[in-house]
Amino acid sequence: MINNIFCCDGLFTAINNAGQSGFSILVKKDSYDKTFFFVQQYRNKDSDDKTGILHVGEVGIKYCPWCGCELDTIISNHSQLIKEMYEENKEFLLEF
Repeated sequence: MINNIFCCDGLFTAINNAGQSGFSILVKKDSYDKTFFFVQQYRNKDSDDKTGILHVGEVGIKYCPWCGCELDTIISNHSQLIKEMYEENKEFLLEF
């Protein structure tokens, strides 16, 4: 295992892919009750690629897509890290 905070290497890799093409995992803040949750996001190109049309899809997730771990556990055990991840990557999130 390449990390000791997240449940598996798949999640760790996807978190570090934020803003890049393909799949990534980001932290989002609920606009109503200000709690944090994870979303899986797909982008057809990197955030710094300004050519063509950018397609982005996003869906909230409760469990790790790779190992099935309940993601609320990670959020509650590492609240400061989750806040930092949100601040660092919020520019890549879709707004509703």
